[in-house]
Parts: sequence; C-alpha cells; structure tokens
Amino acid sequence: MDDTVMNFNSEIEQAFQSAYHAEKGGDAKWKGVMDSYGSEGLSQEMKEKLLNSEMKIVRGAFPIELRRVYEAIIGKYSAQAGGNQPLQSAINGFDIETKVLEYYQKIKPFSGLGDIFKNASTGTAKYSQGLKGEKQSTYKCKNCGAPRLEEMQYDNCLFCGSKLFERV
Repeated sequence: MDDTVMNFNSEIEQAFQSAYHAEKGGDAKWKGVMDSYGSEGLSQEMKEKLLNSEMKIVRGAFPIELRRVYEAIIGKYSAQAGGNQPLQSAINGFDIETKVLEYYQKIKPFSGLGDIFKNASTGTAKYSQGLKGEKQSTYKCKNCGAPRLEEMQYDNCLFCGSKLFERV
C-alpha cells in the first residue's frame, strides 16, 4: 500500500479515536485536534442546545465536529493526490456519511427494549388523552434522525452536518 494512502487512513482513524475518547461534547484535547486541521468547533451555546435536545450522546465529540475534521483531512490529501491513483481511490472510497453515522451509533446511549416498552406505556397514558386528530410533523435528518432544531433551518443538520434537503 502507498505511504500516502496509509497516512490518509491513519489520520482518519486518529481523528475518529480522538473524537470518540473525548469527554461528552468534546474537551480541550479534541479542540486541539480540530484546531490542528483548521476546523471550526461548535459554540458553547450550540453545544448546550444539542446536549439538551433529544439527540443524546453519552461520550465523545459531536458528530458534526468529526465531520468537519474528516472534510479537512480529505481536503489536505486531495491537494496532494495529483496523479496518485491509489490515494485518489482511497479518498473517493471514503464515505463520510456512513462514517459519521457509524460514529454516532457508537456514542449514543443504549436503550434496551425494556426502556422502549416502559416509555411507550407511560407516555401513551400521560400524553394521548384528549388528542383529536391534530397532526404535527417534524422534519428529521435522513442520516442520523435528529429533528430540525430551528424552524428556518434549511442547510445542514446541526447534529451530524448532513444536508437536510436535497438541492436540485
């Protein structure tokens, strides 16, 4: 395997591990990783908003921050690729959507089946009385399932960074 391909894969893995091992919502070490790639982190206000949303995490940095680091790594190696076909293939083969979703699956809280049924039975009795066919719809991210947090949010998911709407 080409050295640059190994370096690319190594940096991707190091970014993943740094994000995964960071404290819940990120820490100073993770911020250092982001700064080293020139990636912008979330504001403290936005972190608080996400931590209090229904998209819970139990550890690690937010998926959108890992996405930004991945994008910086891809940009760095794309500039170096030139005629290096193995490197270009590695870059093109890196599915950022899938990798960010895999990361989210590892940092979200585990909810066993018992919790699901318990929550459903108590929630049905508590919140379903008196409802008369009112319909409410929340637009959710197609990648991670996070709800759109702001009514006028039409660009990217605030949680994982995926595009919320397809552009034609």
